[in-house]
Amino acid sequence: MSADKKETKDLQVSVPKTKTKIPTPVVAVENGQAVTTTLDVARYFHKRHKNVMRAVEKLRDKSLTNDKQWLNFEPLTTIRQDHVNGGNTAVTECYRLTRDGFVMLAMGFTGERATAFKWAYIDAFNAMEEAILKDKIWIGGLTQALERICPTPPREAPSIRSQRARKMLLALTAYWAMIAEMPQEAAETAVCVVGKIQRLNDFDYDQSQSQYHEMYDLLERAIAYSSAKDSQPASEQQINTIKSLVEACAQFRYSRDRNIYETLREDYGISVETILTATAGQARQIAATVYTVLRQQNMQTRVINEIKRRAKKADEWKTLPKAEGRQAGDEP
Repeated sequence: MSADKKETKDLQVSVPKTKTKIPTPVVAVENGQAVTTTLDVARYFHKRHKNVMRAVEKLRDKSLTNDKQWLNFEPLTTIRQDHVNGGNTAVTECYRLTRDGFVMLAMGFTGERATAFKWAYIDAFNAMEEAILKDKIWIGGLTQALERICPTPPREAPSIRSQRARKMLLALTAYWAMIAEMPQEAAETAVCVVGKIQRLNDFDYDQSQSQYHEMYDLLERAIAYSSAKDSQPASEQQINTIKSLVEACAQFRYSRDRNIYETLREDYGISVETILTATAGQARQIAATVYTVLRQQNMQTRVINEIKRRAKKADEWKTLPKAEGRQAGDEP
C-alpha cells in the first residue's frame, strides 16, 4: 500500500460519526394532563396514520380490561381545510394519548431509530409533567394563601341571603330618594318595576339573582346622576337612610355583620352622635361617605370572589381531568 493511500485511510477512520439530531415531539396539556395524539405520533415516527390508528384499536379491543385504561385513548375528530383537494373541509379521526397510552402504543415500534424517538417522547412527557406540577403547586399555594388572608364564610341559608339583598336594595333606594328629594315610595316603585316585583320586602334573591343585579345597576346610575338642594334641615328620612346604608355595608360576604360604625369613626371621623346631630348638608355628605364605603365593600367582594373563582378553577383544572371548575357564588 502506498503512503498516500495509507494516509487517506487513516483520515477516514479518524473522522467521528455525527449523531442524527432527534426532533422534538409534540406534547400538549389537556385538562391538566400531558397528552399527544396519534396524528403527532404518526408524523414523528414517519408512519401512516391509519396504521397507528389500527394499532390503537387493536390495543383497545384486546388489551384494555377496565374503564380507567380506556381513558388513555380518547377518540377525537379534527376538522381542517384540505388545501390539496381544493380547500374543502376534511374530517380526520384520531386518538388523544396520555403518557401511559403512548407507552403502550410505542411498545410495538421497533428498531434503533424508534427507540431513540421513544426516549425523546418520554423526555417530552417528563418535561411537560414537571411544568404542570410546578404550576399546580403555585396555584394550590395561591388558593391556600387567599383563604388564609380572607377566609370564605360558610354559605348561608336562602332566607338569610334574601334578607341581606333586601337590606341592600332598600338602603340604596332610600339614599336615591333622599338625594333626589323624592318620596321613598316613588323610588321603591321605580326599582320594583325594573325587578318585576311588587315590593322590595318580598324580594327572593335565590329565585331572582339577575333581577337583583338589574335593580342594583339602576340604583347606582340613579344615585350617580341625582342632585338636591342644600337648604333643608336634616330630616328623619335622612337619618334613617344613613342608618340603613351603614347596615347595608355589613351585608357583603367579607364584611358580614361587621361594626361599620366603628370603621366610620376610625377612618372618617363619623360617629353615631355625628349622624344624629347632622344638618341637611352634613347628612348628605355623611350619606355620600357611607355610600362610598358600601361601594368599596361591593367591589372588594366581587374582586375577592373573582380571584378565588379563577384560582379554584385553575386548581381543579390542573388536578381533576375533565372536571369543570365550580364557580364561586356571586351573592351579595
